[in-house]
Amino acid sequence: MKLNKITLPVILIILVGSIITSCTGKTTQKNGHAGVEYYRHLQFSETPYDIEKGTHPVTANDSKTVNSYKFTYDNSGKLLSVEFVRNDVLLNYSSMGGGAAKIVYDYAENKQVKHFFNNKGEPIESGGVFALEYALDANGNRVGLMNLGKDGAMIENRNKIHSWTWSILPDGMVKELRYNLAGDEVVMNPFCPFYELRFTYNDKGYTTRMANFKADTLYNCTAENCGDIGVSYFSFTPNQNGDVETFSVFNVFGQMSNLYWGWSKLVSKYDENGNMLEEVFYDQDNEFVGGKLVPVTVNVYDSHGALIETKSMDKERNVINNPENGVAITEYKYDDKGIRTETLTFDKDKAPVKI
Repeated sequence: MKLNKITLPVILIILVGSIITSCTGKTTQKNGHAGVEYYRHLQFSETPYDIEKGTHPVTANDSKTVNSYKFTYDNSGKLLSVEFVRNDVLLNYSSMGGGAAKIVYDYAENKQVKHFFNNKGEPIESGGVFALEYALDANGNRVGLMNLGKDGAMIENRNKIHSWTWSILPDGMVKELRYNLAGDEVVMNPFCPFYELRFTYNDKGYTTRMANFKADTLYNCTAENCGDIGVSYFSFTPNQNGDVETFSVFNVFGQMSNLYWGWSKLVSKYDENGNMLEEVFYDQDNEFVGGKLVPVTVNVYDSHGALIETKSMDKERNVINNPENGVAITEYKYDDKGIRTETLTFDKDKAPVKI
């Protein structure tokens, strides 16, 4: 599908005028939040349609000693900012991507603009983009998005995407399309080309499926990097806290299918605070991955919730060297404020490895 540069804004205007209800992309309608809230983690998301949400709440007092995401809302429930902090010190290893330690939202009529900052409070680009400008409908729901550069000009990100549009289908799924500056429909990821995506959420607003569609039909991608039997949808199994315990890949017939990395299922274990303790990878035969892939990764955290060690292991939980880079153990060092100062890599015999 191709849209010219004039047509795309027109579609956004039409979408802005539509009535959409969702528990995920709602941004300006009263949502029960006000003031400042703290959470240990960000809720899992596969699309920029989702506004940031926290999981595993902590108190303001706990946030003085625990790594947390500080959410600030205005009195109407609009999200104003998210900061990754300990005792209000911005930390430099958040899950917000692109090196961002803080994001800030500005609002205007039918618009929500997202900006990124590093742990020094300086504005930065994220994924080659300086700002994200969301289009909102009359209920404050996200219906479109454009990437902007430092000068405010429309730009493409590193995946050649300039803009997104979203709509809620009668079955409740969120339909997503993406376009480049020329108005051509583009894929989410060039390694395995998904065009029209549809997202499913459970009653808590957690993502449970991301599916590839074409002309209202579930589509099987059979491109070179989409596995030998094709890839059609991802299935996510979140626990009651929103931690994704299983991430599985299937073709259109419901068969397990390998992604281009060579795995089909990722099973994760968490502690009571939502820290990921273990990741185990399986192939499309539901067996531990092999070859150049590491079957098991184990993580260790300190009392602040900061990751201090990661180990690569085989299926018997023996420490192994990663076939790709020779690293078996990665250690992370921090100063007394919680800022990461050093990353050290070793092989399984604890000899230093340069990468």
